[in-house]
Amino acid sequence: MTRTLISQIDQHYWNKIVLQWFLHDFRNLGKIAFLILRDRSGLCQIILDQADEIAKLDGCYTGTVIEVEGIPTEAAGNKKFGKEVQYATLNVLEACHHVHGIDISKEDLALEMDTMIDNRVVTLRHPKQQAIFKISALVEKSIRSFFDAHDFTQITTPKLIGFPTEGGAEVFSLDYFEKKAYLAQSPQFYKQMMVPVFERVYEIGKAYRAEKSNSARHLTEILMLDVEMWFIDFEYLLSFIGNFLNTVVSDVREKWSDHLNSLWATKPLLSETTPQITVKDLHELMFKETGEDYRNEGDLNSAEEKFICAYSETHRGSQAVIVTEFPWSEAKFYHIQDPKDPEIAQRADLLFRGVEVATVPMRQTNYDKLIQQIKDQGYDPENPGLTDYLDSFKYGMPMEGGFGFGIARLVQKMIGLNNIKEAELFPRDRNRLTP
Repeated sequence: MTRTLISQIDQHYWNKIVLQWFLHDFRNLGKIAFLILRDRSGLCQIILDQADEIAKLDGCYTGTVIEVEGIPTEAAGNKKFGKEVQYATLNVLEACHHVHGIDISKEDLALEMDTMIDNRVVTLRHPKQQAIFKISALVEKSIRSFFDAHDFTQITTPKLIGFPTEGGAEVFSLDYFEKKAYLAQSPQFYKQMMVPVFERVYEIGKAYRAEKSNSARHLTEILMLDVEMWFIDFEYLLSFIGNFLNTVVSDVREKWSDHLNSLWATKPLLSETTPQITVKDLHELMFKETGEDYRNEGDLNSAEEKFICAYSETHRGSQAVIVTEFPWSEAKFYHIQDPKDPEIAQRADLLFRGVEVATVPMRQTNYDKLIQQIKDQGYDPENPGLTDYLDSFKYGMPMEGGFGFGIARLVQKMIGLNNIKEAELFPRDRNRLTP
């Protein structure tokens, strides 16, 4: 008999079916036993009312793989599952004789973060943990659909590179035979090199940052969406990323509300046009409203990110905000100065529910100016790790721009998780390399 998934049970009421998967919970009341069975589609209650069938589970614990044959029915008194399987017989396919200290049959695990991650092999089997990563997978699926619909080509670039893309202290270096190599902080150089090839490119891949922070928003290995495109201006780029965020959030909520509702995720408040504010005006507004003074800072403080998203939610009807006019002194060498004001860069940050999810700059595409900007930041344009990158501009590059977007941060904020580590299957930070 063909295996039936739990999600398909209501198509087979009062017809014999076969279920195969894990024993999620087991209550033996003597003459009757209640099993909760789990497969990839959900949970279902199984009723055993024969002593010889109940005896087959002697010494078996959660995680036992079983096959159940029985008759599915609606369960009027079972509000949690709404359906159950009666007149059941079972076959133990693979017994689990070991008891784990964490009970995944509880409605909520309610564990400390380190305990949750240390026991990932078990805690991921909990339905709410499963829901998080189903949503994460669906977010990626929606991202790909968006870029496919906008005529982008997906690329895959090296993560072992010969030059630290963004420089600074937040870079992992390693021995690479007789050379020194680095783990890519982003695919920045490669995605720009691919613009004259495909015009519009995107990549979903890992990036590595030697973050020494132990905060709830930082990881050392992060899943990033990187986007690059040409024949655009800065206004188009900002409009594009606002439309992208709105589309993905709406798509995931529309198609997968059951998973989000199971996690008590609230619907994000977004406006058709994402509100904008300059760095200077944000500093002033923060000082005016809270008394906290960051007016001499070039970048944003995390407190300001939280503040402006909450302020925008109240006054602009959007939990997303685009912050513009960052100082040129804070720019990367591949950024471009604003043609109207050389003191600022054509760069923006997209904030969502209190955290930066994307950096959105236009690029310097003039070969001679790019060489000078590299020198101004203390790098050697003759470095072998830069020469191929620079050739892309030497041999023709139109005005282009793009962004790097943190997928785990988006998932975290869509669901309302407290820590970004909750949105990564096996998170890496300065203290963790396992599991």
